[in-house]
Amino acid sequence: MKKPLFSKKEAVKFGFGIAKSNILFFIGLLVIVVFVSAISASLRAGVQKSALAYLVLSIVQYLVNVIVAMGLIRISLEFVSKLKPKLLDIVYYKPIVRYILASIIQGIIVLVGFILLIIPGIILAVRLQYASYLIVDKNLGPIEAIKTSWKITRGNTWNLFFFGIILGLINILGILCLLVGLFITVPLGMLATTLVYRKLLLQSEAA
Repeated sequence: MKKPLFSKKEAVKFGFGIAKSNILFFIGLLVIVVFVSAISASLRAGVQKSALAYLVLSIVQYLVNVIVAMGLIRISLEFVSKLKPKLLDIVYYKPIVRYILASIIQGIIVLVGFILLIIPGIILAVRLQYASYLIVDKNLGPIEAIKTSWKITRGNTWNLFFFGIILGLINILGILCLLVGLFITVPLGMLATTLVYRKLLLQSEAA
């Protein structure tokens, strides 16, 4: 049996430690994310009678969400690299075209997997999950990022799957703690996932 290339326990412990010691930073970060989402939703709700305005705002909201998603990955990578990120790092748009293209291609591949059978869809979703990280971290193109994600996750499909379930359960625990716990569990999941990505990538490059 192939030995897993990462420890779920180590990743969760790392994520908890960084989230706890930087709690004020992550509170500020999550407040910014929620505020931006609320403003976008309010603007869209205010123009529902105008199809064109609603479409334009929907596109803008999507682009803002993509920028924030890339910013969160960037911040997580900086923490894993033992750097000190700033709140403004949430605004990261340089590889936005590659990121969107990779998301579309990845989404189509995973959808086909789910249409064929549920299990292939799950496997594809797990194996391709780090394409976005590779675009932000290594500036790869969409196809290369997808291929590399497939490569570095080889032999760890179910380990990664159960790792995702664990992180999901941790976030449920955060919700049960009157939502306040999410200020710890959300960044914990981000950081733990990024640590696993970096470990798999480094071990793949060293192989």
